[in-house]
Amino acid sequence: MSIRTRLAASFATLFAVAMLAGCETGPEVKSEAAAPQTVAATPKQEVKKPAGPVMPKGVTVISTEALKALVDKGSEAGNYLLFDSRPAGRFNAATIPTSQHLTDAEMEKLDKEGKVASRLGADKNKLAIFWCGGPT
Repeated sequence: MSIRTRLAASFATLFAVAMLAGCETGPEVKSEAAAPQTVAATPKQEVKKPAGPVMPKGVTVISTEALKALVDKGSEAGNYLLFDSRPAGRFNAATIPTSQHLTDAEMEKLDKEGKVASRLGADKNKLAIFWCGGPT
């Protein structure tokens, strides 16, 4: 007899025994549910948005809408530089149009070499926008 046949026979036997034995019911048990309770409603509380990180002097946060308006104009007409500081893999997968890739490590290297100004360009009136994937 194969193992499959033995298992099927064992299962059939157990099933038959269970069916023939039947289910015996015990005495009926009554449960007493607790009376429903009324809970007083609490007034709605205003949830405040957590404050963002404290920015260094001269640094501000740009809204999504303002950034979109600039990107729609283009970097020349909008007079801005947009830097994506995420890792190369994420930058290459997708980025905001007109973004240049500049990681934090690359920025630190340029700073040590005194070459930050060359990357940012000569026009000091251009808005420099840096963005990333959020706090880590």
